[in-house]
Amino acid sequence: MMFNASAVEIRQKFDVNRHVTSEPEIRRLLEEAREASQFISTMIVQAKLNERGGYEVKPSKEHVGATLEIPSEEIIRKSATQSKQ
Repeated sequence: MMFNASAVEIRQKFDVNRHVTSEPEIRRLLEEAREASQFISTMIVQAKLNERGGYEVKPSKEHVGATLEIPSEEIIRKSATQSKQ
């Protein structure tokens, strides 16, 4: 859910900046992309609905030492609704 939304946002950023030709601006945009990639890799964890009706999180080695933020029920409901559309 969050990964899909992140991918869409990243694609939009690349499309918006498709015609940038200034080397310093390209470097800045690429650095922003690297920072976003790092954030997504370490700070977003996909939870999966299990057979008991709860959500399971299986952090990977990239998440070691990161702070886990549990989304509210409202955020989870909104995200689930958006993914079904």
